[in-house]
Amino acid sequence: MRLMFYAPQHTGHHFAYLARMLPGFIGLPVEITVATTPQALQSNEYARTLAPLARSIRLVTCCTPPPRKPLRNARHRFAELVQAIHMINPGHVAVCYADGVWDQAYLSTIAGRRPWPRELPIEGWIYRGRFGDLQDRRWKSILRRRMFRGLLRRGVFHKLHLHHELLYEFAANVAASTPTSVVLAPDPIVIKPPMTVEAARRELGLPPDGTWIGTVGVIARFKGSDLFLEAFRLRCEHDVQPSVRALLAGPHEDEIRTMLQREPYRTWVAEGRIVSLDRFLNEDEMYAAASAVNVVVSPYPQHQNRSSIILWAAAAGRPSVASDESNVGYVMRKERLGTACKVYDPTLINDAVTATLSTPWTEEDAQRVRRYAEFHRIENYQRISSQLVRERLIQQATIA
Repeated sequence: MRLMFYAPQHTGHHFAYLARMLPGFIGLPVEITVATTPQALQSNEYARTLAPLARSIRLVTCCTPPPRKPLRNARHRFAELVQAIHMINPGHVAVCYADGVWDQAYLSTIAGRRPWPRELPIEGWIYRGRFGDLQDRRWKSILRRRMFRGLLRRGVFHKLHLHHELLYEFAANVAASTPTSVVLAPDPIVIKPPMTVEAARRELGLPPDGTWIGTVGVIARFKGSDLFLEAFRLRCEHDVQPSVRALLAGPHEDEIRTMLQREPYRTWVAEGRIVSLDRFLNEDEMYAAASAVNVVVSPYPQHQNRSSIILWAAAAGRPSVASDESNVGYVMRKERLGTACKVYDPTLINDAVTATLSTPWTEEDAQRVRRYAEFHRIENYQRISSQLVRERLIQQATIA
């Protein structure tokens, strides 16, 4: 069986997730082809993620970088996916990022132009699902829910892997009577043994004592890192638990670096009240950073999808402060991962941090959030991702 992974985008999570998925297929009696761009193979992301797997896969540079504007981007990727299917002639297709593509595939189908053969199994991974929230009554979301129902009923994709709990709950109710199957997809992380705050701080070179709050990953305004710093400033100026220190762990964007060079942040960095680890962190260091603090803060403004930061916090057994909106808020409340608040206001973030630090966090709480993180274990991601292919291989062997 020739298995094609359509992966024209390599930045962010794209190649990282693909590299974590592929070992679930390597070793099966399949020929793995990754359709991507020439630029992707020259990237640092490729060197860090897919290059170690290069001997087990075939790389085809039949794609071009998609435009930035969302609609043009979706149309471009959809057209190239159809072309790649014709060129590579696979027996099974995995669309690693089907956001936008599913819309175009549905519109093509209702216009009478089914984009690929009905008998060709196509799987898609969808990350953005704000429209799946039935409380969202915006006309755009209502329209997209109607389109998604039509997509499922027409069986354009054989299986959809949904990285969004609200979208999954909506889709699962619809899909039961359709030819499309849906599954809740993990966000793959390596689960490590529990780490004490002392051991984690020692690994990162942090002072071993005191109470710490922190944010990890890309340290940028779009992630709310400026809001985190503003909330910390309010805390310091009002002498709320003055011994609390702040950790920024991960590569900083220039705006955050500039912010840290201004007062009062510059003084607090010099005093060690704020510790800035401005560099790429590997998985061990990400886990150590989440384990080193007492509360992980993820003030991602207007974020409608999952948050990898609160997932790292759960894996480390630490409570989070995060948005109360959409999917993040839903997961925070359902899994009791910490405190959800309106993250656009630093005062409310500071209040939520104070409330979280003031609430006892027991070993039972730590074990509960780690159980939530277990679903996202990389081995589970590989198992769920490869399930349909493995079922087809068993079926083929039975027929033979």
